[in-house]
Amino acid sequence: MPLLRSGHCRGLELKTSFWPFLLGFLATCFQIIILREFEVRFQGNELVYGLVLAFWLLGGGLGSLLAEKRFQAKISPAAFYSGIIIITAVLLILLRLSRFFFGLLPAEMTGPGPLLLTSWFISFALSLPLGVLFVFNVFWQQGQLVAVYQLESLGAAAGGLLVYLVLTPRLSSWQAAALIILLAALAVSLVSGSRKMAAPFLIFLVAAGLWFGDRLTERIYWKPLQLVEVRDSPYARLQVVRTGELVSFYTNSSLAFNFPDPASAEEAIHFAFLQRPEAVRLLLVGGGLNGALAQALQYPRVRVDYVELDPALVKLAIQVLDSWTTGLNDPRVTIHLQDGRKFLQATGNRYDLIICNLPEPATAQVNRFYTVEFFSQVREKLSENGVFSFLLPSSESYLSPQRTLLLASIYHSLKIIFPHVEVIPGDNNIMLASAGPLDISTESLLEKLNRYQLKTVFFRPEFLRSRLHPIKREYLRSSLMSVGRPRLNSDRLPVSYFYQTLIWSQQFHGPLSQWLGRLQHLTVFWLFHLPLLLFLLVILFLSLFRKKSGAIYLLPITVMGFTTIVAEVALILAFQSRLGLVYSKISLLFTTFMAGLFLGSSLARRMSASLSPRHLVAVQAGFVVLLALAGLAPGAATEPVFYGLLLVMGFLGGFLFVVSNVIYLQSRMRYGLGYSLDLFGSFLGALLATSVFIPLLGLALLFSFLLLVNSFCLSFILLRLYALK
Repeated sequence: MPLLRSGHCRGLELKTSFWPFLLGFLATCFQIIILREFEVRFQGNELVYGLVLAFWLLGGGLGSLLAEKRFQAKISPAAFYSGIIIITAVLLILLRLSRFFFGLLPAEMTGPGPLLLTSWFISFALSLPLGVLFVFNVFWQQGQLVAVYQLESLGAAAGGLLVYLVLTPRLSSWQAAALIILLAALAVSLVSGSRKMAAPFLIFLVAAGLWFGDRLTERIYWKPLQLVEVRDSPYARLQVVRTGELVSFYTNSSLAFNFPDPASAEEAIHFAFLQRPEAVRLLLVGGGLNGALAQALQYPRVRVDYVELDPALVKLAIQVLDSWTTGLNDPRVTIHLQDGRKFLQATGNRYDLIICNLPEPATAQVNRFYTVEFFSQVREKLSENGVFSFLLPSSESYLSPQRTLLLASIYHSLKIIFPHVEVIPGDNNIMLASAGPLDISTESLLEKLNRYQLKTVFFRPEFLRSRLHPIKREYLRSSLMSVGRPRLNSDRLPVSYFYQTLIWSQQFHGPLSQWLGRLQHLTVFWLFHLPLLLFLLVILFLSLFRKKSGAIYLLPITVMGFTTIVAEVALILAFQSRLGLVYSKISLLFTTFMAGLFLGSSLARRMSASLSPRHLVAVQAGFVVLLALAGLAPGAATEPVFYGLLLVMGFLGGFLFVVSNVIYLQSRMRYGLGYSLDLFGSFLGALLATSVFIPLLGLALLFSFLLLVNSFCLSFILLRLYALK
């Protein structure tokens, strides 16, 4: 079979070029939608994303390997793609209602077992046939593997732009899936020229069921609770549940806040305010809708800048809580709808008080508000004796080893920025920090509480005496000091969200919980030196074979798959920490990488007649240079740096894939092997990057690791080429 078509991509016929383009388009769109639904149903964090993405890549790799041995010529492209569309709709329904299979309550925390089983089943059920489709497309195009890869990359970039920039800001995941299914079915019908109406009619019913069944199935999910409202934003699915007089707001099925919740509102505000009761300027980052704003406004002189990321959450709170006093309409409050860290970086104001009322650092996104770099920014924006405050879930009577590690990490990270730090024990530990003195004695707080005649429900003398009992304070202090050499939490080493994952996993039993528990004891040797040594041994073993082998051409594909997925995740995390979380821009980072794949594969395809092993050496050397530059990216302050790195990385990846396969396929016609090795490398990278490498190694060591792996690979290629001469 011929390897390449003559001419350029635009010379391909519409019918042959459409199918691989549609493959990339649907794979990217459905992957994004599945990830969004997982985020809602499993309170998504980096472990969830890593497992889903890893199983997705593994399934695609296995599918491509199986397909090259079992190609079914009798199956038409239209029938296969129609089957993929119907499978996706069924999987979305199963995923939404998965809690019933495991006997869980609405919004109940899911354990590692159900997460592992669900992510494996859903990802495999969809990605395996998509991997099969890649190889089938090559057969349908008479062996034009490069053309298929090129068009798939173009379709993936187009799908990413459509979902992230058009559908996600306006539609729910089910509505987006319905629209994509309709568009795909219409295109399949037109291109195939099929006159059979059964399949298109069935797909139309499937799409209509997803569109109109979205809210119905959401209500089924929340039974027996009363779901008042559900709304989607680019940031989360927002759900409102009413239980008697209590209204609970959820983001992605995780409790955001209750209203009214005077206990949480009062402790978040008054411990900080009673340090500086004459404060004039307050910056409140998140968490103001549970009554915290109203509590702060009891201090007569204060003016508040309230920062909330999601405009839809504020609008929903105003709509649902219109008969209660939230403080949002007070003239002393200015609402800023943007990322809190980006606001802090840009504002020229200085504040007497800065209070972060945010969730615990369960994700890399939220962890950005608990790092040394953020604490340093806070100190710069405080007045001379200003106070910074935030809270972390805890326990008055017992701290688990995992909880102790988390609290110690954040406490010591805070301590190196602020000379005065105090921690108030309780079910929520209140952390106070300032350049000036802090006084948390019971007598001082009671005196100020009486002086200002604050209207509180829980924040009373008996509450303070219990909360500040000397035994509780000493237990907490000794626990924090018991951690020898605590790891500081930083943008480049976000260890606290790993500790939070440990806390979650230890609430359940099973192999995944045990595996995560063992990871906390791993040193740099096990995560950095040993993997490099093992990779070096593999290279030495392959170098012993003197005869010509395909390993010289396929090993770089595996390394490229591992490198690109790990570096992509690391660069996006660095972008997020450095420049603020702007979802539309984060999405463009993914699309930029896919566009680079298309451009790189396009150039390599045009050069196909002259491609040789020296081009493989050149592109592998390009990866080494790029990774050396990427290691400096976490300190870069401009957006074009991140876009440029991902574009070039995608370009090199696309070029390398084509070069390796063009040379390899001249000796052996295995269309799915190179593609599967790319995905297997990506599977390993996705599994390890967010859950282990980034939080435990940090970005600096991670890029050094990738640089060394690619340098070893380059050395292997050079040695083998020299040996074969």
